Amino acid sequence: MLSQLFQVLALASLSIAANPNYEDLFKPFVSPGTEIATVSEPDFAEVASPRWSTWQPPTFQAAIKPVTEADVQAIVRIASRNKIPFLATLNGHGSNKNYARVQNALNINLENFNSVVVDAVNNRLTIGGGVTFGQISEPLEKAGKEIQTGNAVCVGMVGATIGGGIGTLQGLHGLVLDALVSVKLVTAKGDLVVASKLVNSDLFWAIRGAGANFGIIVSATYEVYDQTSKGEVILASFGFPLSASRSAWEFVHSYDEHIPAPLVVIPAIRYNHTTQETSLNVAVVYYGTMAEAQPYLDQVAALNPISTAVQTVTNSELHEIFSMGACDRGGRHNGYTLGMKKTDPDTMEEIMQEMNDFYETHPNYNGSVSIQRYSNEAAMKVPDNETSYPWRDINSYLLFDNVYADAALDADVDDLSRSLRDKLQAASGYEDPQIYLNYAHGDEPLNQVYGASKLPKLRTLKKKWDPDHSFGFNFPIDY
Repeated sequence: MLSQLFQVLALASLSIAANPNYEDLFKPFVSPGTEIATVSEPDFAEVASPRWSTWQPPTFQAAIKPVTEADVQAIVRIASRNKIPFLATLNGHGSNKNYARVQNALNINLENFNSVVVDAVNNRLTIGGGVTFGQISEPLEKAGKEIQTGNAVCVGMVGATIGGGIGTLQGLHGLVLDALVSVKLVTAKGDLVVASKLVNSDLFWAIRGAGANFGIIVSATYEVYDQTSKGEVILASFGFPLSASRSAWEFVHSYDEHIPAPLVVIPAIRYNHTTQETSLNVAVVYYGTMAEAQPYLDQVAALNPISTAVQTVTNSELHEIFSMGACDRGGRHNGYTLGMKKTDPDTMEEIMQEMNDFYETHPNYNGSVSIQRYSNEAAMKVPDNETSYPWRDINSYLLFDNVYADAALDADVDDLSRSLRDKLQAASGYEDPQIYLNYAHGDEPLNQVYGASKLPKLRTLKKKWDPDHSFGFNFPIDY
């Protein structure tokens, strides 16, 4: 059924006029500041939203950059009427292979929806649908507030939210979608609706976990919190060589059952092309004072790392550091992921050795394997039936961030990633894979992404809100 849906979409894109006049179609119905360009025009790259990865990208015939909510409504209505497939994007961080099936579409660039308003008295943050995580840092810090975010400052906040939203403050405040209070959304009919726990509550349930299937969010309001530890964060980094990584994996494993809410542990396998060595870097983040963090830092320091760096930073500085390299454009980001509740040292040593062998035989490969270990304590306090997000019990998020430039490496990278994913799944502590939507590769069954218990209700709501499948190209809720 999924393949049939994509065939229908492909046929729709081919059935429209070979070169429709987008100016004539849209210009009379949108505000004067709205920019429009076809792919053959020199200003297309300025009108279209940028693409982060060159791996399996969507293709566009034209791009439009709306200014107002009414513009988005008009664009959706006109595109639907003329059978023009469309995709609303910001910085193009979706690295799911299903995006490649979006062909000859209209790119709706949400960059102009960049407003950020902090209501410190009522602990509310209202943003436009085109705001990145980095754009909220300064306004929140000035107000003495914080909110859970993703770790890369260049990623669109709304896009990350509706797929879950994981990051370093997750242990204290839960998933990013748990902070969501309400949205304004343009539906498949071109209507502008509000969704919250009180208004269109069924739609609000669906948005929090599967939102890309239901419309274009032009505005979102979140709950924010007083800063933890006056906005200061302890960040430490410890390096271990391949030959002495066992103790570090055992340290990570020691937090399988419980990790304190302010603590984050992120081990990452990387390769140094200068020294030609594979290493394990263990990042330790603590939201609190140095004295409070010290016992955890001492644990890792006692393992005799070959490098150690400890610093006190602000929350925004932390995410700027974590964004180094992650926001670079132009590479092929071919990602795989897996939810885990156990970290088996034997398996991780085996994975690290296989990665080392791959690094040595593929000198142009620059990928990494990381495990993001956050407390799920706050996320688990939210009843499972309150949102469509299915995997609140995940302890750790595994990410194969395969980065390279040469498409000739695709087959080797896929073979390695699938093999390692299978081995890690067997040791993950879960009988069936639990896949975090925002990191999904695109080859996973829907029940592994949305959860078998959530799919029936999601499919019912899809029929109600988007019967013609205008949205959800990355992981459509097939029925």
